[in-house]
Amino acid sequence: MERTVEPELMEREDQVISYAKADFSEGENNFINQINDYLINNNINLNDRELIVDLGCGPGNISEKLAIKWHKAMVVGIDGSKEMIRKAELNKKNSSNRNRLKNLRYLCGDIKNIKLREISLEKNISLLVSNSLIHHITYLDDFFNCIERLSTKLTINFHKDLKRPKDEKLALELKEKCAKKYNVVLTNDYYASLKASYTFKELKNFIFENRLSSLEVFEEGDQYLVIYGKV
Repeated sequence: MERTVEPELMEREDQVISYAKADFSEGENNFINQINDYLINNNINLNDRELIVDLGCGPGNISEKLAIKWHKAMVVGIDGSKEMIRKAELNKKNSSNRNRLKNLRYLCGDIKNIKLREISLEKNISLLVSNSLIHHITYLDDFFNCIERLSTKLTINFHKDLKRPKDEKLALELKEKCAKKYNVVLTNDYYASLKASYTFKELKNFIFENRLSSLEVFEEGDQYLVIYGKV
């Protein structure tokens, strides 16, 4: 199936509300556990000197979980959508865990040009993550230029995204499954995201052609791709 580009930012109010209300906790907790397992397996410990950045943070679900899991680190959630950042700030304010989120803040910024000094003047990024961001990016160069620009040689990158189905039939089957759990707005966005996603081969080839061989790509089941390592 050929890739069909979708808008890079989610700014419609119905999209923001739908994503904020939806329960993605199973997948989000799995993502946090994957990151934690990677850090443990590589003997990496995050403490109060560390900076964690969540790119494409949306309404802040992953950012909040990062801030609670690594409560001694500083966590910054970044999104290009003002509406998403507004919702993330509101969610933080109203969260039952708000007393545990003092190490979390949000920033509205475009990944095409955001620089480390806009995030922190004192710290380098120890952990740079994203969940379901890459398929929103029209050109892979913009995503990888961003993580190269924000990373040092010590920065751990961990990025998870959808994998484009091999054909329209499979895409429609996945859309139908989504419709059983979520509303029409989320279902249609999910279908568009599937078509906008990259394949394992596309990501692997880009990494090879751009000499980013320290990054690894693996397929998680039939629906997801994970990029991890250092740049």
